[in-house]
Amino acid sequence: MFAAKHLSNKVLAIDLDGTLLHPEPEAVPVWGRSGYRYMSGKSAELLAEISNLIPVVIATGRNAQSVQRLVCQLENVSFCGFVTENGLVSRRYLKAIDYQDKWDDVTGLLPDWERLSGYEECLGLMIPLYAEEPEKIVAEVLVRRGRTGHIYRENRKLFVYPFMPSKLSGIRDLGFEPFIALGDEVNDLDMLDAAAYPATLITAHKDVRHCVRKKKGYCSDQISHAATEVLLKYVGEKLRESFE
Repeated sequence: MFAAKHLSNKVLAIDLDGTLLHPEPEAVPVWGRSGYRYMSGKSAELLAEISNLIPVVIATGRNAQSVQRLVCQLENVSFCGFVTENGLVSRRYLKAIDYQDKWDDVTGLLPDWERLSGYEECLGLMIPLYAEEPEKIVAEVLVRRGRTGHIYRENRKLFVYPFMPSKLSGIRDLGFEPFIALGDEVNDLDMLDAAAYPATLITAHKDVRHCVRKKKGYCSDQISHAATEVLLKYVGEKLRESFE
């Protein structure tokens, strides 16, 4: 039971990579195709305390299989939902889903591109080292197949979404609204803008920092795990203020 009735459908929406997870080794390792990312033990403790005050939703570009690698290590944290693939998939519980592949006609024209496993709705690819204009290459393949899609690049990864994804839409599909939102990239902007209390890190994308400051949210001047711990302490303070 949560302490404030006026927060009945409100949640803490929290991004993973760059917000909760960082490259610097710490207590909770989470493997991904680009290597390990980590969550600090202190952050895990703080998030467990917060989850007793307000429902927590993970909102991430990762797929459900990848998120499960983190969640299984956080037994003391109560999650009320999971928004994965940047909002294309929303569930109250993580579970294995059997699904028919939607992208074989596209990948058939990209034989040298490694496909990322575990994605249910979007197509994830590793960009070959020789590909100088990967977005253009994939866009041309979509046209050849008579398909449309939103292309999003993340370093050496490239994702194709059937339409523009939205973490906020994914949160709302679960019946929630973000009361507090933590994120660091442009794919977090919609949920940060919708939250009463958005917060981010000094290392976040400039558009994210601008959004948070415009809404008089909080921007930590720390980096990496220290920044995450400060953000989670801020969340706890805001929640306790709301309960007074």
